[in-house]
Amino acid sequence: MSHKPEKLFGTSGIRGTIKSKMTPSLCSKIGLTAASFFGEDSTILLARDHRPHATVVYHSLISGLLAGGVNILDCGIAPTPAVLFALKKLKYDGAIVVTGSHTPSEIVGILIFKEDTSELSKTESKEFEDILYEERYEIMQWNKTGYIEPIDIFDIYAESVLSLVNLQKVEGRKVAVDPGNGASSVILREILELANIRVVAINDTLDPHFPHRDPFPRPDNLKDLSTITKGFQADIGVGVDGDGDRAIFADENGNILWGDITGSLFIIDALKRKKTKNVVVTINTSAITEWAAKKFGGTVIYSGVGPPAIAESMKKNNAYFGIEESGKYLWSDAIYYGDAALATLRLLEILDIEGKPLSKLISEFPKFYMEKVAISCPDKLKDIVLVRAFEEWQERHKPAKVLPSDGIKFMYKDSSWVLFRPSGTEPVFRVFAESMDKERTKELIKESVDLVKELIKRHSTE
Repeated sequence: MSHKPEKLFGTSGIRGTIKSKMTPSLCSKIGLTAASFFGEDSTILLARDHRPHATVVYHSLISGLLAGGVNILDCGIAPTPAVLFALKKLKYDGAIVVTGSHTPSEIVGILIFKEDTSELSKTESKEFEDILYEERYEIMQWNKTGYIEPIDIFDIYAESVLSLVNLQKVEGRKVAVDPGNGASSVILREILELANIRVVAINDTLDPHFPHRDPFPRPDNLKDLSTITKGFQADIGVGVDGDGDRAIFADENGNILWGDITGSLFIIDALKRKKTKNVVVTINTSAITEWAAKKFGGTVIYSGVGPPAIAESMKKNNAYFGIEESGKYLWSDAIYYGDAALATLRLLEILDIEGKPLSKLISEFPKFYMEKVAISCPDKLKDIVLVRAFEEWQERHKPAKVLPSDGIKFMYKDSSWVLFRPSGTEPVFRVFAESMDKERTKELIKESVDLVKELIKRHSTE
């Protein structure tokens, strides 16, 4: 190649549209690169979501993988965590999932997983990019190409998840589920029913257009889940993203909770059971997680955003549990990726152990007020906006602590903080602010958002 393209990997995997970044030509080369990365005669699991263009990327990958000498077990359409539980059980060399995950319908992605179910680290992603850009891959001779076979992984998925839960503590419960017409449609409901849980489901059919809500579950688009949870008199409700890893919960009154709230319950549970001393928390997660960890003798270790950063930090620090505020919960005894089915079952376990409804458990937490704003920002401006935001915010304020990661977090002695973070998956720049004082949060978010907008405008004209 005559020049090196832009960075391939984002926060989690490779994402784009088939008209630009994720072209069939590039995806077949990614398949060849993956064959070189995993090694000739490796065997991997391959799956996709139900978006029409995922099929295009899928077959392009297959072409490159087979030509590079890799054998494929074709899982078809499947939730990402299902593939990873199968990978763990069957002990193959890795897995690749083609999915847009929580992003809008037009986006498609490629997630690459190692044998231990974690995604490629930053170092490994750089190595992968170097192989691709330098064309250090090989098309095998006709008699050394790989083979492809279909595989049904549902039973492995269901049995693996259910084996991690005390089923006597969850049976008889009532759960409302909203898979959002994503890849976990039907499957999530069936796993819960296998645990003798009564389930009511909405948006429970595969639909690549996501007609009822977009695939990123959050309080503002889970109003139907809120209504049905309360109306069904369910113990909890759960809203899921496009590939089945994110889980945003509703309490029995229909109140939708961000992942750091329920994640704090998981932290407390892990510490009470003496499963861990260290817990990994992403840089954009509420300080409520630090309160929960400290109260029960744990230590918070901050990581970058996304499963690759969380998993790497968990392994490095011997942490049993990791969390991202978007509803991703990782347990080291399961897979190094989120799974809505396992999170739902483990939350029900906690309700049984504590003997209290979810609303009561979280009412015992101190109150933090967080606001999050996503601002449209071209990818080419993200780096300069982050640098200038850091410089100008530091001039205006004197934070108690600056925490750099895949963004810049300013932390203050009153437990308030501001985070400037360019998205690694979308053309947006994210700003977060949190405080125990609602008005201070509003002040911080307004000033930080105004600063980012002004910087984008300033540098767009250069």
